[in-house]
Amino acid sequence: MIILTEKPSVAAAFASALGVPRSKDGYWENGQYCIVNAVGHLLENYAPDDYDRKFKKWSLEDLPIIPREFKYKPVEKTKAQLALVTRCLKARKGDALLLATDAEREGELIGAEILQYAGFTGYASAKRFWVSEALTREVILSGIEKAKPLAEYESYQKEGYARQQADWLTGINLTRLISLKSGLPLSFGRVQTAVLAAVYEREDAVGRFVKEKFFEVTASLHSGQGPHCTVKLVNKENGEYPFRFPEGAAPLAEITSKRGELKTAAITGLSSEKKTEHPPKLFNITALQKEAHKAFSLSPEKTLETAQALYEKHKCLSYPRTPSRVMGDDNVSLVKGIYDNLAGVYPELASGSDPARIAPSNKRVFNSAELQDHHALIPLIPLPAGASEEEKAVFGLVVKRFFTVFKGPYVYNAVSIDAAIAGYLFRENGTDVLEAGWKAGNDADDDGDEEPENNYAGLSEGGEYPVVSVVTEEKYTQPKKHYTYATILALMENPRGEDGKHLAGLGTPATRAAILKKLIDKKYLVEKGKNLLITGEGKFLIETVRENPHLAAFVSVPETTRWEEALRASTASFLEGIKRFTAFAVTNTAVTEREKPSLGTCPRCGAAVREGKKSY
Repeated sequence: MIILTEKPSVAAAFASALGVPRSKDGYWENGQYCIVNAVGHLLENYAPDDYDRKFKKWSLEDLPIIPREFKYKPVEKTKAQLALVTRCLKARKGDALLLATDAEREGELIGAEILQYAGFTGYASAKRFWVSEALTREVILSGIEKAKPLAEYESYQKEGYARQQADWLTGINLTRLISLKSGLPLSFGRVQTAVLAAVYEREDAVGRFVKEKFFEVTASLHSGQGPHCTVKLVNKENGEYPFRFPEGAAPLAEITSKRGELKTAAITGLSSEKKTEHPPKLFNITALQKEAHKAFSLSPEKTLETAQALYEKHKCLSYPRTPSRVMGDDNVSLVKGIYDNLAGVYPELASGSDPARIAPSNKRVFNSAELQDHHALIPLIPLPAGASEEEKAVFGLVVKRFFTVFKGPYVYNAVSIDAAIAGYLFRENGTDVLEAGWKAGNDADDDGDEEPENNYAGLSEGGEYPVVSVVTEEKYTQPKKHYTYATILALMENPRGEDGKHLAGLGTPATRAAILKKLIDKKYLVEKGKNLLITGEGKFLIETVRENPHLAAFVSVPETTRWEEALRASTASFLEGIKRFTAFAVTNTAVTEREKPSLGTCPRCGAAVREGKKSY
């Protein structure tokens, strides 16, 4: 059997599990096995001038560039490794193949490219190694035994090729189009430019926002149990709550003058509804990236890199590039074994969790119907000594979440209260906590920030309570917040249309970090504090693209997600649609040539200094 892996570390793990010695040529071989690895993508798309030398010079007349057949060439820096892999495949062409590249669409594509380039023909007997667990000896041996025919994963390969080729078509053609027509070097990416447009729109809204001053009146009551609770003044004219007084409003002056009379609050209305909030779900990679950024300011790329090391190097984390937040129905015994092992190592984190919840009936954790490709991110063994600070931080989040999902629900009464104070109506909503459950450990849900809770335990309708204080607060209306890594990842994972409905995600769990990094590297985005801000270059790109309705539609989030849905429905139709769009766009787009930004002022004549093709 010949085994092809994506990375050297994975090949070494297979060799160790199977007892195969390393050869002097850099692969592992004995009479039964040959194990050889790629180093990520060993092949890349042809450049336009590889198809025809005339495309080396950028010209509007040559657009669109749409190859009849997409071709691939060796990546220059890994040509020697590709030659080694090809040699092994040809030398063992009579052997059955086990494809063991990363078990997701990108890994499937990496393997497919190599096999096609090497002229591989043994697809009928080829099998696919596909597991979520860290690659221990037991997992590798079990995965080999359970490997399914490679043909069953053909849809991943087709989607991988279609996405890659679509990105090439739009990237090459639209980058040349808008660069040539605007006179400035710009870079267009099918998904990355849509993400950049979302940041542009948010920043534009923030920039146009005009804040307005208003005042709120808040009274603090003492219920006799726990901390003081608050109520806010209601507008008796129209029921507005809380009453937002404009500056100088007559009611504000009136209540201020009577502040000394506001001493007792009579509860005139009190409603209560019992609610249950279950623990947050296990992490997938996007949820982990969001939480790691909020907790430790780690970039998505750094979190993915760290999780990959925990999986490959330390073997203490399950496969990280997963979109799933659940385990499979048949993973109960796996989770029970991990729980029993880790509970003694991390007793503080395990405190309050209930092993009885590790059961098939717990569908928030064990639900094969919601499983995509791989199960959720879980710890496997304790973190080994010598781990880096980033590894400790990321692993700690995963372990804490692992125990949190087996804690009891947070149960509370959602309380709505009306209080009469010296003839004025005050109102507020709050909670009466019945069972702290999973929130006792202060583990916030990664899907949103926790709001402070107003505790109304001890209040009863008809009761009277002392007013501790009445405060007039000066406030300002607030714009939406700038995007951060956490919130832009949330947008990419769960975008919504104007009607509020969920749309298909932008990118994949494995590619979202790379998309954001590319925007940073190209200097279209910059991180300032925790905020992601668009640069002048980024604004210029989006404004240039949005000048034309054909291109503007393509960089809208809803339109880009429509393409994602089309990809899943039919790869052939998706790719044909991309080709038609590209051809139409390059022949129907008028982009205004823009003057390059000034680099400064000429000290001699006072005119702006701008960069030309060969001079300033």
